[in-house]
Amino acid sequence: MPKKYHIHPKVMPLDLDYVSKFKVERGENCINCGKCTKVCIYEAHKRGQIDPRKMAEPNTVVCRNCFRCIQECPRGALEKSLGKDFLNIGGHYWHPDMFITLWKQAEDGKVPVTGAGYRGPFTGTGFDSMWTDMSEIVRPTRDGIHGREYISTSVELGRKLNHLVFDADGRLLSKIHDTVDLPIPIIFDIPADNLSPNVAVSLAKAAAKINTCIIMPVADITADFKTLIKSIIPCLSHKDIDQHEAILKKAQLVAIEYTDELLNDLPAVKEKIKKIGKALTIIRVPAVPDVETTVSKLAHSGAEIIHVVADYCGMEVNGPTSSNRRLMKDIIRAVHLRLVEDRIRDEVTLIFSGGIAMAEHVPKAMLCGADLTAIDMPLLIALGARLYEEPEKLLILPEGLEKIPLRVVIQRIINLMGAWHSQLLEVMGAMGIREARRLRGETGRAIFFDDIDNETFGKLFKKEKQ
Repeated sequence: MPKKYHIHPKVMPLDLDYVSKFKVERGENCINCGKCTKVCIYEAHKRGQIDPRKMAEPNTVVCRNCFRCIQECPRGALEKSLGKDFLNIGGHYWHPDMFITLWKQAEDGKVPVTGAGYRGPFTGTGFDSMWTDMSEIVRPTRDGIHGREYISTSVELGRKLNHLVFDADGRLLSKIHDTVDLPIPIIFDIPADNLSPNVAVSLAKAAAKINTCIIMPVADITADFKTLIKSIIPCLSHKDIDQHEAILKKAQLVAIEYTDELLNDLPAVKEKIKKIGKALTIIRVPAVPDVETTVSKLAHSGAEIIHVVADYCGMEVNGPTSSNRRLMKDIIRAVHLRLVEDRIRDEVTLIFSGGIAMAEHVPKAMLCGADLTAIDMPLLIALGARLYEEPEKLLILPEGLEKIPLRVVIQRIINLMGAWHSQLLEVMGAMGIREARRLRGETGRAIFFDDIDNETFGKLFKKEKQ
């Protein structure tokens, strides 16, 4: 049995100002009695370092909203309110609470234990409208992250054989395709083109430390990444292959941007890459309407790995209107089912990215039909980035991030992935599934709100099942 895979978190605060859900303010009527320092177990209140006779400004970051200090203050000098930044951040998809959650996970790497999907009357959008089957949670042996049971989260990337062929003497005639094994069904995707060099290097080093990979534009792979090339997936156009042979020769995986021209030349492109090195080819396809047809054609043409990329909110790109664009959950199911109908689903590896925002989105995406996921925005949010969706996408990286020591940035990414890996173990353990590959397409182990709503009220309100 393989050695158990484990990510080692380490508490790593980031000395940057960040969004807080609540803001604690000290009024002028404070008498500096220090009662708040005695009742707050989280040390949100302390005396001033320069003048201990006076109270310092409250440390909102460590506040856990117990309201004990406000109740115990003899002069009513403390007030608590929702932070303005918290109310303005994010938008219809990236909710403010997501930023707080990701920030906290990157700080301590603890198990989030979230994702039941409950939003009031059992509803929501996208991944929030589906829930995982937790029927095994009542078993005494169900221990998730505690390690007494072996739960494998590894995935295998590459082309698979539909069947095996043997000769009359029982010798294998089929040629087994090369594959790449990853111990976790998550890879990184560079989320912005204006990252400082130290942040990009830190993301690559974090990927290497947890034995996964990061997709990077080939032009950004400088000498600083020389020792990390095994963990980097160069991304380029098929027309630029000859210009970057030195990098492709050392890579395990190569990502090629999809074009209609590439579809016709795919066998030749794969052969060219194979002659340079031993890298497997990933075809990176935008999640346009009817993307399942494109994926089907690629799979029939011999594609090894196909990466479907939605927008940052997990929606189709270039759709007719925002209201009509499919969400990632539905895109994954459509692509998966098309390949099932074509009877080639088991032959190709599918990666999906865009809108993978929370730890529970990984197992939910796999239940819908993904082999693994690629994440981008959560990596930057873990480092203090702020995202605003309205009136248009605005990503703001924190000032001073480029000066943060590499070890801090690396450890925060490791912590985030440690929390996400623990969440995956918890979900798999509660479902009684011991191998991540068995999650793929197991929609029978999930509950979809749309299906339940249609079955319950469809006839009454004359709804048609989607």
